[in-house]
Amino acid sequence: MKIAILGWGSLLWQPKDLQFDKEIGWSANGPFLRIEFARISKDGRLTLVITKEAKEVKTYFAISTYENIEEAVLNLAVREGCGRKQIGSYKKSTNAFSQEVFFQNNILNWINNTDIDAVIWTNLGENWEIKNENKEIIRSVVPNERVDYLRNLEGNKSALAEEYIRRTPMQIKTHYRNLIEQELDWKPIL
Repeated sequence: MKIAILGWGSLLWQPKDLQFDKEIGWSANGPFLRIEFARISKDGRLTLVITKEAKEVKTYFAISTYENIEEAVLNLAVREGCGRKQIGSYKKSTNAFSQEVFFQNNILNWINNTDIDAVIWTNLGENWEIKNENKEIIRSVVPNERVDYLRNLEGNKSALAEEYIRRTPMQIKTHYRNLIEQELDWKPIL
């Protein structure tokens, strides 16, 4: 079974233990998905997620070295530091999605024009809450103030956030990326 892994953020430049065909690498021909900087991660970065509140951008894909979808899903979940339920999948042979998603047609339109048998992706939602080590909310960020959130980060959190945004491939041209480039001058690292 040929399994594609979709990517649009740090998976591309920081795959860690993600098992994929490194000789082929990442192809810039993934499906169009609604992607935006809309999730505050544990380390304070503002990261990219699939969200209805975004414009569609062309994503990337790589081919997993696993031929079993359960192993590929588990590998991606470990890399992303999330549970298996936060990894979406679609299997062509059964025409089945692991969960209902608003972008099913985008996946189907793409995969049906490939020789790929299944596809997996990170399916984390938006997050605007900053939590302490006890998982208590210490602050919430208003989504339309995300550029100010980034501007006010300090030290290592600021450096990590800037690196994430600047290393995001130029193809992932979102509304907020344009604003961040204009207001913070965090242009892509080529």
